[in-house]
Amino acid sequence: MLKSNMQAKKLAKRIFILLIVSVLLLGVVACNKKGPLRSGILDENHNLTIEGEVMFTISNESGTESEAAAPRALAQAFMNKYKDVKVTIDEANRTTYATRISTGEIGDVFWCDENDANNYKKNHSALMMLDYYMDSLKIDRQNIYTGALAGGMIDGRLYMVPRNLGQQVLVYNKDALRQANIEIPTGETAMTWDEFKDICRRLTLEENDTYTQVGAGFKLWWSPVWQAFAEGWGGEWCNTVEKKVSFVSDKNVMAGLNEMFEACNEGWMKDDVIAYTGANASRYSKITDLDYVFRTFGDMQWITRYGNAYDTANIDWDFCSFPAFPTHKVGTGATGYVVYNRTRNVDTAAALALFFLTEDGQRAYHSASGGNVPLLKSLAKDTFWRMPNTKWSDKNFDAFISYPDASTPASVITRAPSEIAEILSDSNMITNFGQIINGQKSVEDVFASLETKCNETWQKLNDF
Repeated sequence: MLKSNMQAKKLAKRIFILLIVSVLLLGVVACNKKGPLRSGILDENHNLTIEGEVMFTISNESGTESEAAAPRALAQAFMNKYKDVKVTIDEANRTTYATRISTGEIGDVFWCDENDANNYKKNHSALMMLDYYMDSLKIDRQNIYTGALAGGMIDGRLYMVPRNLGQQVLVYNKDALRQANIEIPTGETAMTWDEFKDICRRLTLEENDTYTQVGAGFKLWWSPVWQAFAEGWGGEWCNTVEKKVSFVSDKNVMAGLNEMFEACNEGWMKDDVIAYTGANASRYSKITDLDYVFRTFGDMQWITRYGNAYDTANIDWDFCSFPAFPTHKVGTGATGYVVYNRTRNVDTAAALALFFLTEDGQRAYHSASGGNVPLLKSLAKDTFWRMPNTKWSDKNFDAFISYPDASTPASVITRAPSEIAEILSDSNMITNFGQIINGQKSVEDVFASLETKCNETWQKLNDF
């Protein structure tokens, strides 16, 4: 009898252990979202089925509700339109994305930027093409700012759906202009480069060989800025057909780059990040961020930081368009959302991502806290995105939608292979530009070296 009881207990224990293991295994299977590989290519007779549950992975680096408000608003608007859909919000840090992609734990739709999108497609084979779904959902391409849409293209196909228009503008000190009796164009109209130079020279002030005010503080090393200069005099620095980079070998590219560094040499323009050395450091030693009259401004989400700083210092400020070069170019970029190509609910996931390209989606997203500039031309003059009912609602938001046809892709990765983008990365350009500005190397020497390195690297690549 005792032996029988012991055997029964052992059997029960084994059954219990097996049950636990089974539950754990089921949990693993349940959490693993990997489905069949989805190309995004649709049969012409494909009927969309937009229903069921999808996970929406958003970036919330700050951990605040305000940062998450805009994507939550879009998800809710999507569910309002498609009553049989449930969108589950997943807040995640982008540093975990690569691991989550490999295990299938990433959202059906997830946030990224241009560099990430290229990485996830080419190195992780994780993204689904969305061109066919754009057609099925009857998305009007002509209504989308081309500069923003270009940010989501990889090898000529749409993989990342941009969420907003990220066109470069300037923020400026209105008090400084008023004191100097200077007026500049308002609305969407831009100053010419020559007009801008003249104004900045007049607004640059110094005492005892030390600047007290500088006309312009630009992030010259930043790709949305230096690329605009490189193309602003009619040059072509990157040719994807011939697979080459042309800096010194294109005189028009060098004309633009020389204009940029000549402005620094004259003293009325300063890079606001690069560390200046020697006499330069001494001359700019008293300059703070608020001592630049004009500053590069790349995203409406910067308003809180910039606006509060100006307001605290009791400085009247506003926005204006980026100056117009002879061949007008304005750096334009975007972050956005992609579809995981192992999603189990492919139609719904694609529809959610592409909901950003609809008026309903754009209104929902950009009306909420954390919103930005709509990327649809039909919404350009609407007021919902212009911070209504705030202390900044009277600012010149027209500057953010000026000259859409002058857009040039902000990120190098959208135009050249990742290996080239790495050579021309922000950190590398800070180093290279610093050598020029501080007189260690000439403009020609630095860009000749970059051109050679880029082209030698590109010649070795076979997959772009």
